[in-house]
Amino acid sequence: MINDQHILLVEDDESLQILIEKLLKNNNYIVSKANNISESEKLLKLFIFDLIILDVMLPDSTGLDFYRDHIKDRVNTPVIFLSALSNVDDRVTGLELGADDYIGKPFDSRELLLKIKKNILKKQSADTVKLGIDTEFDLKKEQLQFKGNKISLSSNEVKILKLLINNSHQFLTRDLLNNELGLDFLSRSGDMQISRLRLKLKKECNLDDLIRSVHGKGYKIFL
Repeated sequence: MINDQHILLVEDDESLQILIEKLLKNNNYIVSKANNISESEKLLKLFIFDLIILDVMLPDSTGLDFYRDHIKDRVNTPVIFLSALSNVDDRVTGLELGADDYIGKPFDSRELLLKIKKNILKKQSADTVKLGIDTEFDLKKEQLQFKGNKISLSSNEVKILKLLINNSHQFLTRDLLNNELGLDFLSRSGDMQISRLRLKLKKECNLDDLIRSVHGKGYKIFL
């Protein structure tokens, strides 16, 4: 059964790309693939990914430059670099930039799957979650900060934000929100709570489209 965990695979070696894609799909991951930076940029605008597998050497740029310019400060997504085992400098540079992990080529499929699972779980269990540029939410302290300044949230807004963050891989229906939060989403008063939270995120943190609703699906936070 396919789960909701969506992986972006950026690899220009066609045979290796096919191999990794098959491995991921056989282990129930959703896969989007790109051969270069240009294709990757388009996919990042269309989808929210749970993890990115990024080759260091690509035809139109380097994975290191792409990570620094388009991923590091913009999306809350773990990145695993693919690099030749002999290329220590690239691996060190990637980790210094803030990448979550790397795997050398050639690699064992079991090692790659373990690294993927570990990094997705680490993202889900992190205390502090990046919501956008200069905006973080501390799950343990239940605090929202923008540029280091605390943004006041009501107890219901905290509950809503935590539930959305902890379930960021899926849409949450009104019935689920009603059951989990104890707020009345059936009479739309719960929807008003989310509307106020969205307005606060827009006004205080410049986050215009963080929480979205889709008719028939419910609400989802896009990290």
